[in-house]
Amino acid sequence: MLRRNLFRAMAAGAVASLRGQPAATPPSKPATRRIDEMTSREVEFYLKEGGDLVFVPFGPVSGHGALIPMGMHAHWASALSLLLAEKANGLMFPTTFACFAGATRTFRGTVSFPIHEQVSVLKRIASSLHAAGFKRTVLVAGTNPEDTGGIIAARSLFDETETPYWYLQGSRILDAPEIKAMYEGYPGNFGETLVELASLRILGRERPIPLETWSKEIKHEDGGDQPAELADDIKQARRFGAVGFRYFEEKNHGDHGTAGIMFRGKSDIDMTVEILHKCADLVVPALANFAHYQKWLSEHPMEYIKATDRLDEK
Repeated sequence: MLRRNLFRAMAAGAVASLRGQPAATPPSKPATRRIDEMTSREVEFYLKEGGDLVFVPFGPVSGHGALIPMGMHAHWASALSLLLAEKANGLMFPTTFACFAGATRTFRGTVSFPIHEQVSVLKRIASSLHAAGFKRTVLVAGTNPEDTGGIIAARSLFDETETPYWYLQGSRILDAPEIKAMYEGYPGNFGETLVELASLRILGRERPIPLETWSKEIKHEDGGDQPAELADDIKQARRFGAVGFRYFEEKNHGDHGTAGIMFRGKSDIDMTVEILHKCADLVVPALANFAHYQKWLSEHPMEYIKATDRLDEK
């Protein structure tokens, strides 16, 4: 009888931790990770069960030439956010398109917002979510030029609240050696064309490859993104800093990548879906670092620095 009771107690270990405290109930999986598709009660229960993580993707609607849909940057940020939400038990706020579009404003359909307006929108979203209980808020962009507003928003929120908000950029993750190894030897031009089509698939919005024959063609020459008579001027400005510029022709932006090529027995879009999953996998551990950083800062309020070393020297 004693042994039987002992085994029962051991079986009950699922409800008691090794430290003698009740074990945490595993969080239930939400019906969706997209906040706009959830009921307010589902969001409430997510938070009550210990969830505290939300991703805020953003990017402009901006011209990308003949081969890439105009929401590419935002789609990239949204696909990465959705993958991270699924892998790290987070939620995703609807994509924000009120962003600075930069040089692409000469493409019809582009809507560019001043950087200060983008910053204001991101800060309003992030601070509201934090007040509701989301303690880890991650602002997610695909690349530039929306990165400027994202960085400013994250920095401003920290300076105003002493709570860190993380800005995450997809293009930086693509620079990781683990990612580059996944498309090493690809005969085409890996870039935004593939990232966009893979992102749309992840988001459940897959579309046919635009101008499929053209997309498959490997582009060996890059004519640059400025007229010949301005190319050297812009090159010198970029060499030492930055300067405002705009595009003049459709081919200036977005027509250099490829899609629709078979590689290692699969389509290059399939390959890029795997790459985006790997990007999310690389980020997941850093979310724990983000949580530790927040906790440490909350336990160490801001103080002005005081000199402590070698005070006897004059």
